[in-house]
Amino acid sequence: MELYKAPKEDIERHNNNKCCDEHKYDYCCPKSPCAYPILFECAQGTGVDIPKLDSSKAFAPRSLGCVTIDTSCLKNPVVKFDFDSVIKYKDKENDQPTTLIFGLFKTCDNRQEIPCGTWEFAITFTNTPLQELTTSFNFTHCECNSCPGCCTYTVKIIDAISDRGDEFSVCNTSLSVMAKSGH
Repeated sequence: MELYKAPKEDIERHNNNKCCDEHKYDYCCPKSPCAYPILFECAQGTGVDIPKLDSSKAFAPRSLGCVTIDTSCLKNPVVKFDFDSVIKYKDKENDQPTTLIFGLFKTCDNRQEIPCGTWEFAITFTNTPLQELTTSFNFTHCECNSCPGCCTYTVKIIDAISDRGDEFSVCNTSLSVMAKSGH
């Protein structure tokens, strides 16, 4: 008794349909085989302690985390980036403002890092021997009709400005990015 063999064309069609069902957008984006109309990526960042700021020394930038999103499948991507954190601050007898400057940078398809913007956290306490504060800090950045590609967004503290002795801790950092096709 001979077993039935399906014609070669039927087998290929079945395999192609199965593949198309499982990887509907594969033709569009080899980097992301299962892209959707709206993309979302998120990451937990790293915290950083900034002990005793000294205005006489240059500040070394510190990275707080990064998140990567692949918008290769999207036409004229609209991208929204969100950063959230908690800042713990100690002021040692200082009535001058103390400032942290956060920078957002983007690197797409392993090319050069591009600055996207800066955001400032500033605080001043007046004539008190020691003050402590814990507060949230966040910012949002939007890009319309950006170029499609695989992009990594990185948040850094790029500068800290203080006259003397202030201490910061930036913790509980969270980064998220959403993207969809634009018009």
